[in-house]
Amino acid sequence: MKSITLITTGQPSTNPRLVKEAETLKAMGYEVHVIYCFYERWADKYDPDIIRRNADMYTMCGGHPVGSKFLYYKTRVRQKICSFLFRFINARLFAANALSRTHRESLAVATRQKSDLYIAHNLGALPAAVKAAAQNNAKTGYDAEDMDSGQFTSQQDAGYDLAKYIEQNYFPCVNYFTAASPLIAASYKKIYGYLAPIVINNVFPVTSLTVRPGLTQPQPLKLFWFSQTIGPNRGLEGTIEAIALTGRDISFHLLGQCTSGYREFITTFSKGKGLKNSQINIYGPVSPEKIFEIAPAFDIGMASEQGSPLNRDICLTNKVFTYIQCGLAIVASDTQAQALFLSQYPSAGLLYDKNNIEALAGCLKTYDDDRQLLYQTKQSNRILGQTKLNWENESLKFMQLIKDLEH
Repeated sequence: MKSITLITTGQPSTNPRLVKEAETLKAMGYEVHVIYCFYERWADKYDPDIIRRNADMYTMCGGHPVGSKFLYYKTRVRQKICSFLFRFINARLFAANALSRTHRESLAVATRQKSDLYIAHNLGALPAAVKAAAQNNAKTGYDAEDMDSGQFTSQQDAGYDLAKYIEQNYFPCVNYFTAASPLIAASYKKIYGYLAPIVINNVFPVTSLTVRPGLTQPQPLKLFWFSQTIGPNRGLEGTIEAIALTGRDISFHLLGQCTSGYREFITTFSKGKGLKNSQINIYGPVSPEKIFEIAPAFDIGMASEQGSPLNRDICLTNKVFTYIQCGLAIVASDTQAQALFLSQYPSAGLLYDKNNIEALAGCLKTYDDDRQLLYQTKQSNRILGQTKLNWENESLKFMQLIKDLEH
C-alpha cells in the first residue's frame, strides 16, 4: 500500500483529527492526499497555516462562496434538490448528494487519485470513499467522530432517515472502523454487529506548557469552554447560573463562532443573574494549535454537555483532552461518556448532575475553596496529558491498524 486519500466534508481547521492522521500517515512514508471543501468562513483564515506544512497534500473541491461562487452555489442548490427528493419521494439514488454538498466533486477527485486506501472522516464523505475504492480496487476506512444517526432527538427529525440510510448501506463496505469514544464504538457495534470499531481518542500531541499556579495569592477562578460554535443546548446557561449561585467573582471564558443574537442573549442572561460584564468573556475562533497557547491561562475546563440527543451523551469531545493536555482541572456533566471517563481517571476533575445547578455550583466552590486541590488536579492532568493521553501514544493504534491492512 503506497497511496492513501482522506476525505472530509469540512476544512482542515475544522477537522484537526483528520490533520493528525494525514500527517502521521505521511511520516510513515505513504503518499497522502486530503480532499476537503468549504465549510466555515472563519476556517479560511487558519487553513493556509495547516496546508502550508504539506502543500501538495490538500485538494479543495466544490467551490467557495468568495473564490468560486458559481460552483459553490450550484452544489448548494443540488444538495437542496437531492434532499427534497430523498425526503419526500424516497429517492434513494440521491442520498449521497443529499448528505454531502460536494459528494460528486469529491468522488471525481478521489477516483482520479487512484489510492490504495480511502479514509472517510465523516458520514457525508463515506459514499465518495466507498465508490472511489470500488473503482480503484482499493480499501476503505471510516472514522466516526460522532454517531451521526444519534444526532437527532427523534427518528421523525429531518435527516435521521438520510443518516441511517447511509450507515446501513455503506458501513458494510468498510475495511476498518474507528470511533472517537468508547461509547460511540459500543453503540455502533450494538446496532451493526458486523462492525469491529477501534477507539482512537481525540487526543493531541504533547506540548511544552506550564500550569498556572495561583497558590500563594489566589486570584478569581477562570473557567474556559471552547467549541467551533458557541450556542444553546451546550450547558453554557447552566454554568452561568452556577457562577451566580456561588456568589463569587468567577469568570467564564468562551471561545468559538458566536452569532450576534446569541452573544446578546448571553450578555443579557448573565446580567439578569447578577454577573458583572467582566465575568463573561467571548472570543472568536482561532486555529486548532492556538487553543493550546490560550487554554493554560485558565483554571477549569468546562465539559457541560447536556446528554441530548444521544450523540451528545456518548461522545467524548476533544475539549476534554485539550483541558488535560493544557493542565486544567475538569468540571464535567454526567453524560454517559464523561461519567465513564472520570471513573477511569477520577483525579482529572469533578462530575456533576447535568440537571442540578446547585451541584455544579458546589464543584466550583470546591475548587475555589481548596486551591491546593485545584493545583494538584491541574498538575496531575498536565502529567497525564504528557505521559499517557496524547497523540504520540494513541497514534500507535492508528499506525498498527494501517499496517495490518497491508497483510
